Amino acid sequence: MTSESSYPPRHSVLDVTEGMSEKVTGSGRPWIQVWFECAGAYQKVFRSIDGTRYTATCPKCGKQMKFGVGPGGRSDRFFRISC
Repeated sequence: MTSESSYPPRHSVLDVTEGMSEKVTGSGRPWIQVWFECAGAYQKVFRSIDGTRYTATCPKCGKQMKFGVGPGGRSDRFFRISC
């Protein structure tokens, strides 16, 4: 079971674990979902081509959040960002 998580400041990095719980598109590219509070909208964020991070940008205020991929990270797939 996944959970929503808040993770504060601008340009923070959050380690996300690789594994079976990752959502994958038909092409096999993993993604996470981010809720931006100020925009009141979800954003589906795909992993970077090099496989090291996810970068989400709020469509309203432009706040950016980077989620690093690595060992010892979190298995959450849904995140809430306070803009």
